Amino acid sequence: MINTSPRALLVATLVLGGATVSASSSEVDADHANDALSQIAELKKVVANQSREIAAMKQEDGESWLTEQRAGEIRGIVQDVLADADSRTSFQDSGAMAGWNKGFFLASPDGNFKLKISGQLQVRYIVNHANGRVAAPVDPQEPRQHSPYYWGFENRRTKLKFSGHVIDPSWTYSVKGAFRRDRGGTFVLEDAWIAKSLGDGWKVKVGQFKAPWLREELVSSSQQLAVERSIVTEYFNQGYSQGIELSRTTDDFKIAAWTGDGIGPRGMGGAGFNSQNTGWSETGTSYSFVGRGEWKMAGEWGQFKDFSSPRGSEFGAMLGLSGFVQRANQRFVATDGTLGSGVTADLTLDFDGASLFVSGIYKNVTTPVGNVLRTPGTTNPFGFTVQGGYFVCEDVEAFARYEYMNYDAPFSSPTSRFDGFTVGANWFINSAVKFTLDWSINFASFEDSNVRDWAFTPNSAGFRTDAPGETNQWALRAQLQLLF
Repeated sequence: MINTSPRALLVATLVLGGATVSASSSEVDADHANDALSQIAELKKVVANQSREIAAMKQEDGESWLTEQRAGEIRGIVQDVLADADSRTSFQDSGAMAGWNKGFFLASPDGNFKLKISGQLQVRYIVNHANGRVAAPVDPQEPRQHSPYYWGFENRRTKLKFSGHVIDPSWTYSVKGAFRRDRGGTFVLEDAWIAKSLGDGWKVKVGQFKAPWLREELVSSSQQLAVERSIVTEYFNQGYSQGIELSRTTDDFKIAAWTGDGIGPRGMGGAGFNSQNTGWSETGTSYSFVGRGEWKMAGEWGQFKDFSSPRGSEFGAMLGLSGFVQRANQRFVATDGTLGSGVTADLTLDFDGASLFVSGIYKNVTTPVGNVLRTPGTTNPFGFTVQGGYFVCEDVEAFARYEYMNYDAPFSSPTSRFDGFTVGANWFINSAVKFTLDWSINFASFEDSNVRDWAFTPNSAGFRTDAPGETNQWALRAQLQLLF
């Protein structure tokens, strides 16, 4: 029989609980201390209720109120409370750090291990208007496709990213995937790479990522000026590819050289192979090389991660030059030997509350004689983009963009070019939430044809196929973006 009074049990429990919290609170920050105090308050309520129940049992049963069985139950409760308190302080005692810094993170106290979890949501509403359509359904399965107006919501991008470093900060990694809107929400791998800093600005990176080709594509989709990247970039971009990159960054220059299984610009025939999420035996190129150099004439490297320049920003200027060459071979016998190459140059200027970006792209595609799928010969598609933004107040940015592209298709026609203009505004609600509204028009046509392989309809930008001979299709786009 344990000779214990209710008052003694209550005092002992509170003392033990208070001692545990006191010992741990000296090692945690203010947020953890507040959490501990809240737990103490809840514990006091539990113990008070138990004390009242014990008093009631004692009054009912007299001196026989505390049997060996009841004493064991009470002893078990006290031990459970103490064990729970120990488990809550174990993470704090290890010195591990956690918090939020442009993403949630966990880190070891010595800084040698870090895991950052972040994500992106883009919810978009689009209203499209295309001339030459009729209200009456031509295809019962697509009644609105044949109407002048077409509209709807979409989750344009839903991404999760895991990044950080291991062993020491020189070993970095990134694994990022997206829930594809056009594949029923299938989770598709985008980034999957390992990088090692070699010192003196040198770095080697291997895995799947974007080769150093177009600057607009290298800037995150969350940091663009308009709702979507330019259609010129959508046509010529490199996408995600598997390979290896060697780069060096100094105070004023960046250089990068990449080789891998292929990048995927459109309009390159058999040479336009993209190696995203492919096995080693599925490679469709003999070789693929990309190189890029950047000269920072003014400002800091960090300010060129986006295309906006808020009020109070310092002047920045950066010039970029990139080129690639790629040859089809191996798996695709019908397109064996098709050679694609290209060059791009871009200029970025940041001012106090304003920004300007200019980019030009030129490609050469040579299809050899004997190709059974495409007409032999040489084509030279090209395009350019000019865009700028201006902050009309602290958190609202107006912008405009003009872009032009010539597909240089084998059969010349008005449909072998793109001529577009976009105007809109960004509202930076806070550091993580941005609302964008813009209007975009193609003065040319997105006409389709089974025999014209240059036909390109950028559904991702809110456009659809034009009726034959029609032009001036436009799209009104509204998007809410959240980063976490």
